[in-house]
Amino acid sequence: MKLDVHELYDSNTIRLLSPGQCIYCGDKETKLRDEHVIPYALAANAMILEKSCCEICQNIIQRYEQEVLKKQLGIFRAQVDAPSRTKKKSRITHVDVQFVEVDDKGQVMRDLGIRSIPVDELPPAVHLWQSPMPRRLRDSLTVREEQGKPWSWADRDGINALCNEIREETGANHIAYKSGDVNRLHYLRSLAKTAHAFAASKFGLDAFEPFLLDLILCRSDDVAEFVGDDPFDAPVEDTDGHTLQIFLGEAMGGDEQGLIAARFQLYPALGSPAHLVVVGKATIDIQKRLAGEI
Repeated sequence: MKLDVHELYDSNTIRLLSPGQCIYCGDKETKLRDEHVIPYALAANAMILEKSCCEICQNIIQRYEQEVLKKQLGIFRAQVDAPSRTKKKSRITHVDVQFVEVDDKGQVMRDLGIRSIPVDELPPAVHLWQSPMPRRLRDSLTVREEQGKPWSWADRDGINALCNEIREETGANHIAYKSGDVNRLHYLRSLAKTAHAFAASKFGLDAFEPFLLDLILCRSDDVAEFVGDDPFDAPVEDTDGHTLQIFLGEAMGGDEQGLIAARFQLYPALGSPAHLVVVGKATIDIQKRLAGEI
């Protein structure tokens, strides 16, 4: 994959001129709003495409994007002090955690009740999704293989310490608790939205035939066609503290040529999956566009 790298981890703001239409539905008539190419909750105001999203599309996108940012990543974002529009006095301070006793095979034996744990004392954990390459770039797989599986990172030492406290309190032998869930469809749909917005901002809407609009606007649920992971390592250096790294360029794989793909990782220092999203098919010479020749 031929790529450019964009590391969106600082407080600098890039503002890009409006394309004159909604980048998702093409509406030019209604009032357009500024679009955070990378959600504010991940990278604050790192990249804003001015007047580029209509109210109808924004409402559709917010429903699933907020599910990911608040429910899936909300606690972890609070723990790492990620950007938030919520006033500090209203932000989450405690998390209700249900503990259980399990046997040697991990089967639940008894409920040990719920404890309210301060956010800054709860061991950090982040939950994402791991997938095969997008179907557009590979041979077919079974439906089960294509689904992928949850991926998690957690502070294991912190979890062991917390479980030891509950063990001493209850006398139970093996302790477990659930730290989070991932809604696969919401998460992969959010990746599609970010990838499309990034390509539209970087190359312009005239530079590619878009593939992701039906996914973004909830007219299709077939995320596996265009959204997956990159199984190959990319040279990434000095990722400590980075929230997000994005690469954009020509996709490598499959028989079709001239496909544009976005590759990005959330919290790359944690060894998280490198997501790969096939954005569309190039309609111009992308390298000349980047060089300002067209």
